[in-house]
Amino acid sequence: MLEISDAEFTAVRDLIRDRFGIYYDDQKRFLLLSRLSTRLARRGLETYAQYVQFLRFDPKREDEWNDLASALSNNETYFFRERAQLKALGGAILDELGARASRLRLWSSACSSGEEPYSLAITLIESGKIPDGRISIRATDISPRALELADKAFYRALSFRATEPMMIQRWFHPQGEGFVVDDRVKRLVSFGRVNLLDDARVAAEGPFDAIFCRNVLIYFDKETQKRVVESFAKALRPGGYLFLGHAESLFHLTDLYEPVVGPDSIVYRLRASVPV
Repeated sequence: MLEISDAEFTAVRDLIRDRFGIYYDDQKRFLLLSRLSTRLARRGLETYAQYVQFLRFDPKREDEWNDLASALSNNETYFFRERAQLKALGGAILDELGARASRLRLWSSACSSGEEPYSLAITLIESGKIPDGRISIRATDISPRALELADKAFYRALSFRATEPMMIQRWFHPQGEGFVVDDRVKRLVSFGRVNLLDDARVAAEGPFDAIFCRNVLIYFDKETQKRVVESFAKALRPGGYLFLGHAESLFHLTDLYEPVVGPDSIVYRLRASVPV
C-alpha cells in the first residue's frame, strides 16, 4: 500500500467530506487508504498528491468521483433490516399517513443495493391498508454500482438472512443461484442517483410522507448530520416521518423533529409548526 503524508491524507479526506459528506478521522486512515489504493492503481497514479490533483482538476475527474462513490460505499444491508421500524410503519404510522394523503410517498434515501426499498414495498402491500396505485417509493443512492444492482433486483442468500421462507416464496422467484423480486413489488419502486449534500436536489425530490435514512448519519460529522436532516425537513410534508438507524439520534442535533417512541423503536416526526 502506498505511503501517505499527513497533509495528503487531510487533503483527500476533506475533498471526500465536501463531496459526499463521509468523514474519515485519523482512526479510519487505514480503511480509507484500503479503498483508495485500487483507485490510484486504476488511474496509473503513484502518489496521493497526484490523486488529489486528479480529483480537483483532471478533465476526467467526474468519472473518477462516480467510481469513488461506489468504492467508498458500505453496501452492508439485507431485507427487513431493523424489523421493528417496519412494523411501526405498517401499523399506526401507516394508518395516520393513509388517512391524510391521497398518495403515499416514501423515500429510501441511501438505498444501497435495493433491499430496503423493496422491503418497504412488501411491508405496505402486506398491510393491505393502501392500494398499490396509491403507493410510490423513491429509492436513491450515491453509488452508481449499487443502483445498478438494485435495479436488477437479483439477490443471493445473504440478503435473506432476516427473511422468513414464507416471505421469500411469496415475493421472490428463483433464478440461478438466487432470487429476483416479484414484479408487483418492483413496480412500486423507482431508482435514481442523489447526493444527500445537494440541498436543492433533496428538496426537489419531495414532498414525502416518510424518509428512511438508516445507518448513514454515522458516517458523517456533526455538521454534516445537521445539514442533511434539516435538508430532509424541506422534503417532508408537515408531520412527516424520518426513520434513522438504531445507533443514530437527533438528540442535540436539531429541534425540527419530535421523537415518537414505540414499543421497540424510535422514529422522528417533523414538527408541523417549525419553519423550514
